[in-house]
Amino acid sequence: MLINALHKAQARLYTWLILAACLLGGVLPVSAQTSPAPLIIISLDGLRPDAVLHADEHGLKVPTLRAFVAGGTYAEGVITAIPSDTFPNHTTIITGVWPIEHGIYGNSMAFPQFTSRTWYVQDFFKDIKTETIFQAANKAGLKTAGVYWPATVGAPLNYNIPEYPIDASDMSPAGPVYSPGDILSKLNLHPTFDNDDITARDAFSTEASIRILRAYKPDLLVIHLTDLDHQEHIHGPFSIEANVSLEVTDGQVKEIQQAALAINPATRISIVSDHGFVAINHAVSVNAILAKAGLIEINPAAKSPNSKPKDWTAMCMSELSGICGGFLKHPSDKAALAKVMDVLEEAKENAEYGIDQILTREDMMRMGGGPNTDFGVAFSDGYAGVTTLTGPVVVAIPPGGAHGHVPTNPQIRTSFFIEGEGIAKGRNLHIIDIRQEAPTFANLLNVQLPAAKLAPLNVKP
Repeated sequence: MLINALHKAQARLYTWLILAACLLGGVLPVSAQTSPAPLIIISLDGLRPDAVLHADEHGLKVPTLRAFVAGGTYAEGVITAIPSDTFPNHTTIITGVWPIEHGIYGNSMAFPQFTSRTWYVQDFFKDIKTETIFQAANKAGLKTAGVYWPATVGAPLNYNIPEYPIDASDMSPAGPVYSPGDILSKLNLHPTFDNDDITARDAFSTEASIRILRAYKPDLLVIHLTDLDHQEHIHGPFSIEANVSLEVTDGQVKEIQQAALAINPATRISIVSDHGFVAINHAVSVNAILAKAGLIEINPAAKSPNSKPKDWTAMCMSELSGICGGFLKHPSDKAALAKVMDVLEEAKENAEYGIDQILTREDMMRMGGGPNTDFGVAFSDGYAGVTTLTGPVVVAIPPGGAHGHVPTNPQIRTSFFIEGEGIAKGRNLHIIDIRQEAPTFANLLNVQLPAAKLAPLNVKP
């Protein structure tokens, strides 16, 4: 009798507590939890951390980005995957794993351009082999959105304006490019810029992001701005043109930030990037070295350095990148690979060629790269590879910039900044691994990302 009376009293007390919580707007611990504060991830392609942390030394006026240092948590540098290119590292940012696991090995399905194998920009979400932060957020019932984020054609984002694979004339996505299909008209967006006008494209991406925030209020929004990378390629890092671009980008970040905080003052904003940049002034043709060694047979009727060869045993593909991905015509030909490695090791001894390292497939896989190449050639600072077959091995070129270099190069380190509600202020994380970003974002959104094995970054107070 006494026990029954106690049970009844406990039941009445629990009922009263539930009612009181509802009346007072309280939050119940299990079934009535609210969504986490929104998270916005803005990728500034090619942003070196010293552009923000040492802005004065480079003559840069970037007050919005600099405010993240005192007002939030940041890293002095982020170690990227190999190759230090856009698509593989953006995919690592949203998965927490290296390219060897997520399957986006480069900016393209990088096969020698003179074969019958397909070449296309690797922009399809279906190519990603591991779970992304998008899918984890969806499972938790959160609203997701993306603007020009790489490898998001067909991504499970509620609101998506992806970067369409403009080089893939023979490739089409399985469904609509945009999500929903009429999102541009719903947001009253009417892009008229040419795809090569990266400056105008970033302005469009900024406006699209702000309209998505206001119209849909997503819990997670990822944005990719690329004009800085574009200017660094053409003119070099910390050139006048690159600095002007970054200052414009700083203003665009401020526009997005102001719009987001006006909607929800608790919004967390993270600035990330995919790679740093190395100044270059020489182009190196590894294929010219291979041709001189008899590993590429030049067509006598060739009219340009890029003409299709008569035959080949090994080739290297690089579009002014800090690494040249090498291929064997017959990948199982161990004798051919041995000869290639001997030829390249000898070439490395010639300082004029600017070759820093000769890499095996296993070397690249240890740094997170995929198994899609048979060997690699990594270049020293100031040098980048080209795919030409004939002509001199090295030519001087106008000053510019490149990435793709091995992750051990300090200039290739990239950026991480974050601020907002629940983020520590003025905390320096020093050097971090790019794989730590995804589990950090998952932790902030209260979602699970099992494939990401590294611990989240210490960004909370």
